[in-house]
Amino acid sequence: MCGTLLLACAIALGSSWMQPRATVEHRTMAQQSQSMTVTGKLTNEGVECKAMRGDDGKLYTLTGDLKGFRIGDRVKVTGRIAEMSNCMQGTTLGVEKIERAK
Repeated sequence: MCGTLLLACAIALGSSWMQPRATVEHRTMAQQSQSMTVTGKLTNEGVECKAMRGDDGKLYTLTGDLKGFRIGDRVKVTGRIAEMSNCMQGTTLGVEKIERAK
């Protein structure tokens, strides 16, 4: 009886409770278009994109022109948080400005 009742509930609910749920980070439009400036060091941590470890300890992946800066350089990056990215890591910034940091 329990099995029949459980099956009936699953059918009534569309079996959605049985499927694994993906974790999705939702950002508001304001967050997606938000420009931010981060200072840190370019690292080799990027799988698909160039990466930097911010002074705040967070990993940022970068898209766009890095103006010849290389891994190990301390930089100050201003960019917009990407709405979607193939970088697969950290917070992705579309580089608008990059300069040497002290």
